[in-house]
Amino acid sequence: MFGILDEPTPERKDSNLIETTTSNHQPVDFRFLLTQVWGEPRDLKSGAGEIAIRRDERLRSIVRFAYDQVPWYGRVMRSMRFDPGEIRTATDLALLPIVRHEDLSMAPAEFVPRNARLEDLLELRTSGSTMISRKIYHDPEGIVAGWAVKLRERAIRERRIGERSYRSASLTLDGNPTRVRNHFRVIAPAVWKLIPEGRKISVFEDSARVVDVLREWRPHHLAGYGSSVGRLFRYLAESGQSMPLPKAVTFSGDSMAPMERSIIENDFGIPVQGIYSATEAFSIGFECGAGEGYHVNEDVSVVRIVDGEGREVDAGASGSIVVSNLVNRGTVLLNYQLGDTGSPIDAPCPCGRHLPRIRLLDGRDTTWIERASGLPIHQYRLYLALASLGLSRWQVVQTALSHFTVRAIPACGQDRTRIEAEIRSEMGELIGPDLEITIEYPSDLERTGNGKVLSFIRR
Repeated sequence: MFGILDEPTPERKDSNLIETTTSNHQPVDFRFLLTQVWGEPRDLKSGAGEIAIRRDERLRSIVRFAYDQVPWYGRVMRSMRFDPGEIRTATDLALLPIVRHEDLSMAPAEFVPRNARLEDLLELRTSGSTMISRKIYHDPEGIVAGWAVKLRERAIRERRIGERSYRSASLTLDGNPTRVRNHFRVIAPAVWKLIPEGRKISVFEDSARVVDVLREWRPHHLAGYGSSVGRLFRYLAESGQSMPLPKAVTFSGDSMAPMERSIIENDFGIPVQGIYSATEAFSIGFECGAGEGYHVNEDVSVVRIVDGEGREVDAGASGSIVVSNLVNRGTVLLNYQLGDTGSPIDAPCPCGRHLPRIRLLDGRDTTWIERASGLPIHQYRLYLALASLGLSRWQVVQTALSHFTVRAIPACGQDRTRIEAEIRSEMGELIGPDLEITIEYPSDLERTGNGKVLSFIRR
């Protein structure tokens, strides 16, 4: 593709290249991948200076590429009379404008290189839980690099499990994670055998059924959405049910409630590891277990935490997380505001890594909908039900087990009487009968402190 991991030269031998199966048959460079596979992960061997050099080389390369090939950045930088050569290090990212959800949603093609072949890219969509589903393209080298740095978090997991070959299970949606894994299997068949043997379980399954599956599969490692994994162990603690316990638990996608994490770590004695990732930037960071917060894989994803004016905040202060993906030349995103809140940690980690650390504060919640009768249901099921009605935007607020307020912004020409009947029908079938539903038609929807519009809020 575009030589993200190392700039190719005509003289270079192909001993470290493996052919992809993309339509133009361009080779993917695996040298960066191999440094992560063999021996101790490179992030423990590398000093801060080496990591910074690798980070800044990739940064300069992708900024120049964005200026030359990506319409949005080229137009904006030229209008600012900005020379891409001014970007030398990660601190210089402050010179570029912040890209917001609305910028990407309104003109997604403007962030894709002019010469990109979409058939060579993996198309993913964000969940839409913030009411703005965004289309994101990833190229083969970006996918490989994202998987390579995940070997850092995997090394921590392997030490906890005690072996490199293990069974894994995940509580997830049959969506982006599956598509990424299937695509990686195609573009990197030679290293697919390094992926642990796994089994997927839908987050929509009730906890009793999940326990039955895990009793049969007996995984060494359990992963999934923080809310789903936490709910499973809360069910075990409250019901008295038992199952063969995994040796390690990881969560990502949304947050895990502190009480539920305490149940897993203290009551069941299983170490928990948080993973920070997003559809827009794979493998942003991970918890090492030795120190507070998340280590940022800054040689592939630079994270800045900024205030309302776009200025970086000091250690200990909170701000909005802005990420720059240095290795994806599908949808190119530099200074992209994810909508999460974090705080920088300016202190060495006891684990010895020189990767920077951040605390995640909020913006990663996926709330379960409690019901008057029956088990709670994942809020994404409600999102899918209301998305089928063709509304422009909506927001559901739960104030009691059977009390809901639906804030609806209909699409042009939609009949309100019909929409209200369909909302009541969908919610009654999904959540239960005898709901008290108030439907409002505001001019805009409630936002979080980060500007996110969540599709479901529980109060």
